[in-house]
Amino acid sequence: MLGNKWFWLVFLVVIGALITMNQTSLPREDITMLEKVVHGVYTPLQNGVNNIRGHWGNLGDLLSDKRAMQSRIQELEQRNAQMAIDNQALREYEAQAKRLQNILQFKEDNLDIYDLQVAAIIARSPNNWHKTVLINVGANAGIEPGMPVIHPDGLVGRISRVNSDSAQVSLITDREMAVGVILQRSRETNGIVEGTGSSHLLRMNNIPYYSSIEENDRVITSGLSANYPKGIDVGIVSKVNREPSGLLLSAEVKPAVDFDRLEEVLVITNYHPPIVEDDEEMGE
Repeated sequence: MLGNKWFWLVFLVVIGALITMNQTSLPREDITMLEKVVHGVYTPLQNGVNNIRGHWGNLGDLLSDKRAMQSRIQELEQRNAQMAIDNQALREYEAQAKRLQNILQFKEDNLDIYDLQVAAIIARSPNNWHKTVLINVGANAGIEPGMPVIHPDGLVGRISRVNSDSAQVSLITDREMAVGVILQRSRETNGIVEGTGSSHLLRMNNIPYYSSIEENDRVITSGLSANYPKGIDVGIVSKVNREPSGLLLSAEVKPAVDFDRLEEVLVITNYHPPIVEDDEEMGE
């Protein structure tokens, strides 16, 4: 009996479904109450499913866009870092080109006076007492001990030691260095400039008490030294002091050359002093 009931129940459901399908498949304006109920229940459910699908699709698009954006950002950051390195290199090349242009122009302007060898500084002494640098030219380029070393700004020092392809330069800031000098303004006061061990300070000694030396006077080589030609800029007087004896003065001198930024120098391999005619020759 129970089996028959289930059979008739399934049979009625199938028949009802067929009738419903037949009715809904025909074009008509009115729908049945059952269809209204089914549509009322199914439509919100379907809209919810569609909305969920839309949100998942949008989320997937957002995740995909985020990954692409992160990849693009990383690429741009790498390119920016490389451009920064390239720009730094270009700025360094430009600065080096300007320095070399200045050096070569000075060499060209002084061909009648000096034979000059351009050199680059490749090492510096860490010693606080002895101030020296190493340059990249030596005996193979005709460099010899005692040759003066200059820069377009002024006097640097002299060659103290020579190897085949390098040479050591003792700077005028070295405590054991001394240079005979005069004042450019007055052409007087044969003094001695000595190094103090500081890159920013020289000391001028043995100045007569009656000297007219003043602050901001320019100090140049006197030409009385065997190592240095006359007229090379040494520095500017920054302070004048009277010695305790009262018979002599001393002065603090700011070097003409910025030794902390010095990168290229010129070695004077030969000197051609200007010919000065005496009064008789000039009168003729």
